[in-house]
Amino acid sequence: MSGRGHVRSWTVIRQSFLPGFADDAPFVLVDVELIEQAELRLIGRLLDGPDTPLKLGDAVTVAFEDIAPGVGIPAFELTGEQ
Repeated sequence: MSGRGHVRSWTVIRQSFLPGFADDAPFVLVDVELIEQAELRLIGRLLDGPDTPLKLGDAVTVAFEDIAPGVGIPAFELTGEQ
């Protein structure tokens, strides 16, 4: 899979209740539908920042965020494509 997809929804997290993310607030979580398989969705942080303008259908690509040594989680970056 390419890791490319489109934004289906998002929310801005202003207070994190998860250990390790409190210092990152505010941040944006995006709900992304992957291009290769309709209805296959992932949720991850948008690395472009909380003030980045978003709209439904924006194109993103996966980027892995290292949260601890040897532990990475999916995150997303805008591609600028439609």
